[in-house]
Amino acid sequence: MLADNPSLPGRGQPAADLPIDRALPGLEAIRTLGLAAALPDLGLTDGRVEIRTCNHVMGTRMTFETRAGDRRFAVKLYADDPAPEAELYQELARLGLARDLGPRVPRLLAWNRHLRLVVISWLEGPTAHHLIKLGHGARAGELAASWLWHASRKRVRLGPPRGREHMIYQAGVSAGALGSADRMLGAATKSVAKLLVRIPTREKAPRLVHGTLYARHIFDMDGSPGVIDWTQFGQGPVELDAGMFLATISRLALRHEPFAAQAARATEMFLTRVQRLVDPCALEWYWAAGLLHLAARRLKTRPHSPVPRETPAVVDEAARHAGLAARNSSPRSHVVLSA
Repeated sequence: MLADNPSLPGRGQPAADLPIDRALPGLEAIRTLGLAAALPDLGLTDGRVEIRTCNHVMGTRMTFETRAGDRRFAVKLYADDPAPEAELYQELARLGLARDLGPRVPRLLAWNRHLRLVVISWLEGPTAHHLIKLGHGARAGELAASWLWHASRKRVRLGPPRGREHMIYQAGVSAGALGSADRMLGAATKSVAKLLVRIPTREKAPRLVHGTLYARHIFDMDGSPGVIDWTQFGQGPVELDAGMFLATISRLALRHEPFAAQAARATEMFLTRVQRLVDPCALEWYWAAGLLHLAARRLKTRPHSPVPRETPAVVDEAARHAGLAARNSSPRSHVVLSA
């Protein structure tokens, strides 16, 4: 299910060998007791349980894949209360989005507020990110658009605000993080962020948004989209998710030039399919804001990491989309989406 490594062959690691992170109470319990004892609701037997770490942000969160017999699931550990995420999975299941057919999200298998963890089913399939790398860019764009149309028909009133103010705040955080690593790059990012503040956007009624709808979070589930990693969900405009997806595609093209043509096909297909769903000016705005967020994403959690080589180009691309949003916001402008 984790897009960076969708297939994890080989043997896992014993629970006692998992990394130490005192901020994650669930991790401490699993290291000490083992997974079966820490989570009796899963009904695991005394048979072999394999655990493989998928990602770990020290002091914040961790995700690992678990195999127990023919069962495969993800365990997500947090420093903060996971109750909102668990509630969301329950609500989406009630709306029919946790089935084995059609658009879907993982099923909630167990959760524990005291241990601050959730256990969810494993989604298996190529991600939109991988489809682009495999030469199926149009399919990647089609999948993402299909999810947005499906999600737009669901009414879920859960989660904090995730609209314009949230993305402006994130842009400011990006400018600060990049400025600490590279003064000129930080100044360029701040300039784009200030432009976004000045551009008016037509905000629609808020609805459920994923919050970080990266291409890596969308799976091809036998022709239907599956979407994982709902940690940053909330209430906002559809353009937030659409813009973030497009931003990840843009960054992929800038990071790996050989995939630029397929990224362009994904973008073109996506824009064609969501044309009647989104406001063009707002989409350009959120596309730019998403790029600023992605430009500093690694530095936000690992401040001493080197600045990725494509970051200046990502900031430049954000400036281009912000400029398009500014021009499209003029009452006399003829709005055309960029590709």
